[in-house]
Amino acid sequence: MAECVLFNIAEEIVKKLGPLGTQEIALWWGVKDQLSMLMSTVTRIKGVLQDAEEQVQKPPAQLEDWLGKLQEAVYDAEDLLDDFSTEVQRKRLMSRNKIPREVRTFFSGSNQLVYGWQMGHKVKELRQRLDEIVSESEKFHFEVRYEEKASLTMIREATTSSEPEIFFGREDEKKKVMSFLLNPNDEIESVSVISIVGMGGLGKTTFAQSIFNDEQVNLHFGLKLWVSVSGGFDVKKILKDVSEAAGISQVSDQLESLKNELKKKIENRKYLLVLDDVWDNKDGRDGEKWDSLKQSLPHEAARGNKMIITTRSDTIANLTSKIPLALKGLSEKDSWSLFSNKAFGTGQESNYIDEKIKKEIVERCQGVPLVIKAIARLMSMKDRAQWLSFIKQELPHRVKDDNIIDTLKLSYNPLPSYMKHCFAYCSLFPKGHKIDVKSLIRLWIVLGFVSYSYLGECLEIVGLRCFENLLWRSFFHEVEKDDLGNIASCKMHDFMHDLATRVAGFQSIKVERLGNRISELTRHVSFDTELDLSLPSAQRLRTLVLLKGGKWDEGSWESICRDFRLLRVLVSSHLGMKEVSPLIEKLKHLKYLDLSNNKMEALPNSVTSLVNLQVLKLNDCSNLKELPRGIDKLINLRHLDVGCYRDGDLCKKLEYMPRGIEKLTSLQTLTCFVVAKKSTKSEMIGGLDELSRLNELRGRLEIRVKGYEGGSCISEFKGAKLIDKEYLQSLTVRWDRELDSDSDIDLYDKMLQSLQPNSSLQELRIEGYGGMRFPSWVSDLSNLVRIRLEWCRRLKHIPPLHGIPYLEELSIMGLDDLEYIDSEGVGGKGVPMFFPSLKRLYIESCFRLKGWWKRWSRDEMNDDSDESTIEEGLIMLSFPRLSSLSIGVCPNLTSMPLFPTLDEDLYLDGTSSMPLQQTMKMTSPVSSSSFFRPLSKLKSLYMHSIDDMESLPEVGLQNLSSLQWLSIMACSRLKSLPLPDQGMHSLQKLEFTFCQELKSLSESESQGTIPYLPSLQELIIIGCSGRTTRWGKKREEEWPNIKHIPYIVIDGYRRGSLCKG
Repeated sequence: MAECVLFNIAEEIVKKLGPLGTQEIALWWGVKDQLSMLMSTVTRIKGVLQDAEEQVQKPPAQLEDWLGKLQEAVYDAEDLLDDFSTEVQRKRLMSRNKIPREVRTFFSGSNQLVYGWQMGHKVKELRQRLDEIVSESEKFHFEVRYEEKASLTMIREATTSSEPEIFFGREDEKKKVMSFLLNPNDEIESVSVISIVGMGGLGKTTFAQSIFNDEQVNLHFGLKLWVSVSGGFDVKKILKDVSEAAGISQVSDQLESLKNELKKKIENRKYLLVLDDVWDNKDGRDGEKWDSLKQSLPHEAARGNKMIITTRSDTIANLTSKIPLALKGLSEKDSWSLFSNKAFGTGQESNYIDEKIKKEIVERCQGVPLVIKAIARLMSMKDRAQWLSFIKQELPHRVKDDNIIDTLKLSYNPLPSYMKHCFAYCSLFPKGHKIDVKSLIRLWIVLGFVSYSYLGECLEIVGLRCFENLLWRSFFHEVEKDDLGNIASCKMHDFMHDLATRVAGFQSIKVERLGNRISELTRHVSFDTELDLSLPSAQRLRTLVLLKGGKWDEGSWESICRDFRLLRVLVSSHLGMKEVSPLIEKLKHLKYLDLSNNKMEALPNSVTSLVNLQVLKLNDCSNLKELPRGIDKLINLRHLDVGCYRDGDLCKKLEYMPRGIEKLTSLQTLTCFVVAKKSTKSEMIGGLDELSRLNELRGRLEIRVKGYEGGSCISEFKGAKLIDKEYLQSLTVRWDRELDSDSDIDLYDKMLQSLQPNSSLQELRIEGYGGMRFPSWVSDLSNLVRIRLEWCRRLKHIPPLHGIPYLEELSIMGLDDLEYIDSEGVGGKGVPMFFPSLKRLYIESCFRLKGWWKRWSRDEMNDDSDESTIEEGLIMLSFPRLSSLSIGVCPNLTSMPLFPTLDEDLYLDGTSSMPLQQTMKMTSPVSSSSFFRPLSKLKSLYMHSIDDMESLPEVGLQNLSSLQWLSIMACSRLKSLPLPDQGMHSLQKLEFTFCQELKSLSESESQGTIPYLPSLQELIIIGCSGRTTRWGKKREEEWPNIKHIPYIVIDGYRRGSLCKG
């Protein structure tokens, strides 16, 4: 792959040489002419690289030798120029805001002459070396091109960031797996296993995901766990991954501890575990390891736990499952549907494709989805007249395991050179690794793979477009997004990883347990094994990635700083590192430094000598107390990540932000700014006004207020000028709770008022705010999608929020003094737009909250007010698009806008049932033709500790036709719940616990105490004395309405035990 890499590097060298050659400092050092001649030579080299790339696929071998020489020389040229550029930046920093004469003073006498002579000699020597290589190229008769061919640079607009993955075919296979998972009688083993086996690329993972995410599966299992194995039966590793998937925060490294913690977490819960992509080992111990893994997983007899294993290995499939499901290629019909979807777009079947061409494509792709998608994207960019010749000349007759990578390489070959480099670099990640896309793009940028576009866009946007294009071509898959819709992570299919490894050659090497292939040609290395830095042939490394795990000793820093002076990227996270050596300043080319998840308390000030540094990752360094002084010297820093509370990776002990951050005007990422009270370190502490000039900030910003200086802090808060930060997506302002003081209420109001953000903000979170009134500017943030107000215990007044057009989620928690969510609004017919986009509403621990608007609160109505007047007002105040509602521990909340449109879940805990009762009683207005039955789409209903509920309206319960899960707990006054035996065909789980007055679940005694619910899979009744007494006196056969239910628990007894008695 050297040739396509070199074109990119040569282009970067030309870009660097232009401005360097015109620098006055180059003239002082006497190298201006040499740099100019070097630029001419590199430009000539760049002109022949395109043709060299095409010819290298063919003989003769001399061409490869020539490219090898050229590669070394071009890399050396880039290193030399970076060295020169670094010196220029360092000297400029030392003379910032001073006249050029003082720069000359710094380079006084012999020092200036010596450096100039050395640099000139090196440039001349390098130029002569490159001239010889250029002369040698004449025998190959290359065609000169200074730009890439249009066919290579033409990239179709990617739509992948919003394009859903559509699942094609496999209906019969899915029915078989679903039958296995949902079969209540298949409980002979504590954990039953089905294996899905087939060649790579058949879509085993996608197939398993379609089952894992199926709604029936969601309801049937209390817990679902997905683990990407991408390896053999490593029992400890798999158990650690299962533990993390189960939500265990502190995962032990000891096998017995892992077993015990996992048992506590998931025992007595029916679970589904998917082990994706299991390989067979060559040591012949698969059976032994499989037995060990099965015994290590929590198991309880007759509990119905299930496991799905996907594998390419027939050995693993037969070992783990009695009847493996062998996945075959898609049918011809499904193959063409998938091809059409990827080539022409969703629902745009092309009817004018010749049937012979269709048949050729389908037969050659052999129903392998990975190949079909990649080839479809490739052919969609070719002229239709070229299709037949491409199929005949380049597509293999039959896709098989041994030619699938060559077939996928057809999609790689036409990529632009920079995109080839970006893709090949991904070979450094382990197979199955979840790749952080933001970090990946930043790596591409610092290594020069991605450069500025002619449109003047920032590098990160150009990098994202590159990623989306590779994703569109199926080089990546399994994309996940964050809660603001940004692409967060992805994976590579194993075959795509194999392709990346092949095209990277010796350039990028992932060191594994079976040894390494590092040579003098290697520039990028990752360790997926025990750390070993004795790499004598790797002194020209540009990337060193030490993957999670391994140990760090005192000699590691010395080895790195001595042997790898040309590093651009150093990733050394999760290594338990307690300090960073001052020797790090020796890595003067370093642009990307990841020290996250380590244990150091501080960084040495020598870090600020790394003037090329663009990315500094320190998130989850829980002991880190301060950032280095002189941080303003990092003039190229674009991303400073110290974590944040919301992601759970904050540097919690970070005491303050250093002065000088305001000078880092290229900064795009600053995850957290710590506001501290001035102290003995006041000359070192930067105030919030350090943000004033950082208008390139984007993504998320968290402001953590750990201290403030009385009234003087207001000018600092105003000085932050958040209103100028138009690229920020999310803002969190968090006051530490120990700061709370009754004497500073007005000060809090002024602080928050001063932090008005730009109207482009999408998410606002305020925590620990001690004021009584929320600023009015929140109503003007027209692009907000999410608002969270938490633990603002004095807050009494919130401005109207109902007019924010795109608001999808509102969360209000721990507002002790709040009585009305909009105390100033009038509601009712006077509201022109009422939460038009709100989908999720969470209200919790608001003990004094009475209602939404004062006007429609029952406490505020006159004694002679007609109840129907209140109901009419409330009906006018219903949420038009609400999907999910949760209200917890709000005992006085008796009136609020109604919620008939809920189609996900309703959770009520420690609150009144009156809003629910009112919603259930909603009737169609006379003039309405679009009215639908309230709550008819609701899936789950949970009611806990509702003290004012004796029953629910029959008509309301009859409307719950989509309800799948009903759970009622500790409702002490509940006497009956008239569930209809007609209309609840979707109900699968029914649970009542500690409802001591409950006597019946039927509309009438003629139906029995429990009506017939045809889809019910689980019935649990515990601690309901009025109910269980009757159960104890009757045999099961006297209960025909529940005989079909597979799982019954009544006061600890299961259905199986009761059948015998």
